[in-house]
Amino acid sequence: MNSKRLIAIAALLIALPVAANAQTSRVEGMALQGDYIKDFTGIYTYPSQVSNVGNLIYGEFGNDAVGINLIDDRAVGAVLGNLWDGRFGTWAIHIREWTPSIGQGDVSSHPGIGGGGSDPNLNNNESFDIMWGKRFGGTSLGLRLNRSMWQSEISTPTTVTTFTNNLTFVGDNFNRNIMGFGGGIGFEINPSTTFEAGFLYQQRTFENTVEPVSAGPGNIEDDGGASYLLAARAMYQWQSNVMLVPVLKYYSFDNSVKATSPGGAVTSTEATIKGWQLGLAGNWTLGSNDLFVLGLTFAQNKAEQDGLVFDSGINPGATYESEITETYMPQVFAALETHVNSWLTLRFGANKGVFSKLKSEGADATEDKVEITFSDFNMLLGAGVKVGTLQFDAILADDFFQNLGYLGSGQSSNTTFSGGYFPKVTATYSF
Repeated sequence: MNSKRLIAIAALLIALPVAANAQTSRVEGMALQGDYIKDFTGIYTYPSQVSNVGNLIYGEFGNDAVGINLIDDRAVGAVLGNLWDGRFGTWAIHIREWTPSIGQGDVSSHPGIGGGGSDPNLNNNESFDIMWGKRFGGTSLGLRLNRSMWQSEISTPTTVTTFTNNLTFVGDNFNRNIMGFGGGIGFEINPSTTFEAGFLYQQRTFENTVEPVSAGPGNIEDDGGASYLLAARAMYQWQSNVMLVPVLKYYSFDNSVKATSPGGAVTSTEATIKGWQLGLAGNWTLGSNDLFVLGLTFAQNKAEQDGLVFDSGINPGATYESEITETYMPQVFAALETHVNSWLTLRFGANKGVFSKLKSEGADATEDKVEITFSDFNMLLGAGVKVGTLQFDAILADDFFQNLGYLGSGQSSNTTFSGGYFPKVTATYSF
């Protein structure tokens, strides 16, 4: 490979993607959950962090997982601690294309691990997401208020039809409108230990109804919709170059539905997903400012239902699955972030289920039970540059270092996303 081509590759890295302050792409490029490291994105799970991250403006340039040149999940936001000279705390505002998963900064990351740890709801009509935080000595408080709303109402002389879903390719029950609020607290336990806790609550609703019900094919709507996330973590500076981070999380999603026939008969279907995780990670500072993360997480996700709402895909013989249980005992993860020079950072990480199990139980004792034991593996690559006061992060294509992109080999990239060299890019401006 000649020197001109190497220079072109370096220029391409500068032109697109690290950020010491970081965003979602930094965390996702290390294939770990943001709870286990210090990062700006902690504000989404732990609102008390809003007053601790400093003034910044970020841009989520999107994810091209939907296809080449079809960028999605974009956003612009700001954390402002200098409004009114900070007398009324720090304010954060987020303007997004999609409502993020609960406790996350985008729709592609999730509060838990595994398929059952994913937020099942999708909504691309976020009205607002506002956060507030303030420090009181060694204690930080944070609050959050968010809303996502889409509704169509058609009135005729005899009927009123209400529809609250504009993502018909997914289905009403998983495109609910959201009214959410949350709060968090953080404080110093001692000079070497801090503690943070966050609670996020969302009421999720939908309806596809005709009034009077006898004039339509039957109504379907939510039958409860409370979803919430409770998270807590501590950061303990064990040694001068080692920080330990224990994390505890519990989350619940209610996708129960109620159907009313034209004759007025009501049928309710209970459907919930609940999950927990308990983990510990070590953050080692290597050299002057490099980071190595090693940890493990024990987790379980369980879906329970009395009708067909969730489907694991492993039990086709069942009328529906009364229980779907996903267990990780544990999942291990490791990641490295190294500052190659003053402007370029490279990172990679992987996670693996040491002993993972997915179990499905049919509707009753007469139906099939299926249990699969596996050890799944996931690895991601990331890179970043700093250009003046602007910082970029990106997830790299899986085969980026095999061909160094088109400039390095003349080959197009073949990734699990869509073929782009940088499937996800974000940026931060700190001031």
